Amino acid sequence: MYISRIALNAKRRETMQALVIPPLMHGAVEQSINGERQRNLWRVDWMGDKCYLLVLSGEQPDFTHLVRQFGYTDNEQGWETKDYRTFLAKLQEGDSWKFRLRANPTQSSFKEKDEGTGRGKVHAHVTQEQQRQWLIKRSEKCGFKLNEDNFGVTHTQWEKFPKSRKGAREVIIRTATFEGLLTITDIEHFTASLTTGIGRAKAYGCGLLTIAR
Repeated sequence: MYISRIALNAKRRETMQALVIPPLMHGAVEQSINGERQRNLWRVDWMGDKCYLLVLSGEQPDFTHLVRQFGYTDNEQGWETKDYRTFLAKLQEGDSWKFRLRANPTQSSFKEKDEGTGRGKVHAHVTQEQQRQWLIKRSEKCGFKLNEDNFGVTHTQWEKFPKSRKGAREVIIRTATFEGLLTITDIEHFTASLTTGIGRAKAYGCGLLTIAR
């Protein structure tokens, strides 16, 4: 398992388009990773005026083509990759970490049925307090405890984009970026949260939980 970071050139037309149409970025990520098709996690992070793509993959990636599309072509390699298993092996219960998570907080209403699937209709959590409570309720099963005095939603917005290049169907989701402090309470569940993600819309850049000192 590998964690990678790619510097994106947000001034390029192709990059600007991929930043507002997540399926374009998702397709480029999938093409960069060989092996059996699997769910790779990714997220776009802004740090001041710099833009980065984070990718968690099960196989060693090659982002040469992605960098040519969306990165800085004058950069000799354009990305950095580290073995994530080495990092996971050092985690211990009771450790506290700073975290960041971009997620799609939702709830299912079983009183309303989705016409397409017949399942409960999915509604977005809109307010920051609803979004905070969504993560608090999930945290125990995800193997961590939140410092409720030191975590919150730093950004939330509606996103609307075509599901495919043909543009026949639109996707509308509500995203929220969480930041704060957490403590690991169950190493097995926490590792699963790091490697498989949290919540819905993973193909659209949601679900990747990252931690740092």
